[in-house]
Amino acid sequence: MNHLSLLHGWLPPTVTALAIASLALGIAWWRRAVWHWAILAAGALCAALAIGRVIPPQYAGGSSYPRSFLVWAAMPMFALAAAVWQWPHVAWWRRASAFVTLPLLVAFAGLQINAHYGYLPTIGDLLGAPLPGQVSANTIERPPIRFARAEQHHRSARPPLASDIPDSPRSTVPAAAYRIGLVAEVRIPAPVSHFRARPAFVWVPPWYFTHPWLQLPVLMLLAGTPSTPQDWFRAGGALQVAVAYARAHDGYAPAIVVPDPNGSLWGDTECINGPQGQAETYLTVDVPQFMHTHFNAPLDAQRWAIGGLSEGGTCALVLSARNPHRFRTFADFSGDFSPNMGSAASTLRVLYDGSYAAYIAHDPTRWFRFDASTGLAGDIAVGSKDFHCIRVEHLLAQTARRDGLNVTLDVIPGGGHNFPTWHQSLANAFPWIAHRLSEPPARS
Repeated sequence: MNHLSLLHGWLPPTVTALAIASLALGIAWWRRAVWHWAILAAGALCAALAIGRVIPPQYAGGSSYPRSFLVWAAMPMFALAAAVWQWPHVAWWRRASAFVTLPLLVAFAGLQINAHYGYLPTIGDLLGAPLPGQVSANTIERPPIRFARAEQHHRSARPPLASDIPDSPRSTVPAAAYRIGLVAEVRIPAPVSHFRARPAFVWVPPWYFTHPWLQLPVLMLLAGTPSTPQDWFRAGGALQVAVAYARAHDGYAPAIVVPDPNGSLWGDTECINGPQGQAETYLTVDVPQFMHTHFNAPLDAQRWAIGGLSEGGTCALVLSARNPHRFRTFADFSGDFSPNMGSAASTLRVLYDGSYAAYIAHDPTRWFRFDASTGLAGDIAVGSKDFHCIRVEHLLAQTARRDGLNVTLDVIPGGGHNFPTWHQSLANAFPWIAHRLSEPPARS
């Protein structure tokens, strides 16, 4: 049941057919003139439009949602109004049928919106089922290994003896660890930033268990807003991409950490230190230190990459531009030109508390010339039908190249501002990211 697709197969067309049939049968159309129903439909559409108008721009899916969303949202409101309007004049079975229509139309609208964004691929994702290979955090956490060769990761490095390793793989590690790696929900404390973050997720590849003396590089992935930290693993396909890479490289892949940059489902910090919390410090200091302390991750910037989608893409660009001492590789998928709350005035007020100096300091293009000298490089990806973001990404790539920054621009054919596009973006970029972080060590 958990594997039942919400995007393909029999379920979406079945719900669609039932919703349309119940709408047709549940309303006594002949009891009112056609223009009465037209007025009711227009009212429902206006209500849906009004709701859409009050959604802040940063929550509107990159301003890319189709206008059909308004029709889907208006249909349940129309059905409810029609049921109430005809209530005194119809038989009980038609009343019951009319109200059965409501949840079916809501489900239909939800499936249509979900199909557009690709947000919940399966029933299991909708119900919050465990991720593939998910275990408790203490199953995979490992403190730094303290001996002379622990940080060597070249092909010439001699594997240490088992007795040298204070935290060799536990016998309780499940077999999945050696096939697909393991993922766990972890709480990352914020002793420096004091940022109030939700639990994060960490994935480690099979190499983490078969070569415990080596420090794996880390890819930090950030979701957008609204979001949860697990979005990259459920909707974004990061687990599938990483596991496929590991299988092609004898179990080797970068570890992945997906922290919370926003603090809540509807939060939008744009990953800066501002009135909404010290998000930048949390992501650049607290999270790397946690990964070092609990997963033996290196602290070398050359072995850290940061990527994100939508708001998370903006974060990846800005954080790497401002912190090349922490990240030398970034991946910006459908991000904005700079932190953005819908307008310059709103951005200045909400994010920077009116400080124009802070506003300017978070323009990533002002750092590009310096970043180029540090060796920072990035992958910028966007869907060809993401009409707002594609202009932004072309301009960013052009500006970066002008300033000597090494970036690639990947335009996903037919892609929009949605998770299938970001899944493909990550799949395209992952081999390059892994190569940038470090070549796979030789077999021991």
